Amino acid sequence: YNYECPLMLKGLGKIHPDFTTLNVRKRKVVYWEHLGKMDDAEYAENAIYRKDIYEKNGIFLGDNLILTFETGNCPLNQRMIRTQIDRYLK
Repeated sequence: YNYECPLMLKGLGKIHPDFTTLNVRKRKVVYWEHLGKMDDAEYAENAIYRKDIYEKNGIFLGDNLILTFETGNCPLNQRMIRTQIDRYLK
């Protein structure tokens, strides 16, 4: 994987997804964004907008985009991370 590798998206410009990785079996690039402040309303709105821009650029949640979330009351779940890796990257 690459950490914060630059990616150009129409409608947003250059961004740095948290991780860019390759599903070797499918030979497909997969982007992984961790959205860690979803209890902040402005941050959450920006995250939804960014997901929409990904989709307008042909990058779709559940296909070549993984999103993980957390809030102050709901921390990141390690079991869920393992499930995402097994489902999308193996």
